[in-house]
Amino acid sequence: MKSILVKLLPLVCMLGIAATANADFREVWTCTSKEGKTMDDVRATNSRWVKFINANVDGGGISSHIVTSVVGNASIGSFGYVDSFPTLESWSAAKSATEGNEEGEAIDEALGEAAECSENRLYEAEESK
Repeated sequence: MKSILVKLLPLVCMLGIAATANADFREVWTCTSKEGKTMDDVRATNSRWVKFINANVDGGGISSHIVTSVVGNASIGSFGYVDSFPTLESWSAAKSATEGNEEGEAIDEALGEAAECSENRLYEAEESK
């Protein structure tokens, strides 16, 4: 079952990329919510992350989408994050923003409590003309 999700996630992510054509870099995560956690927990924690990151990265402009399977493996709790960054520098700054920051570290911990993410990749997106 997991292999179907892994095969379909890139397609779902590409749809997410098409929906956010103004960003140049996308980080894609493959995740499953942890036992006892709901997608509402994932959404709430991810929203905290987006607000924190945009407040702590110069220029902001970072967005995050939670993607779930519509066709194929629709296992309960399986999802992906598609985070969009306007520049490679903003992606790097986002990675550093939580280090040594009490609020940022608490959000990172909450993300880890809500879901297990088995894989992530960073893509450079180029809009076709």
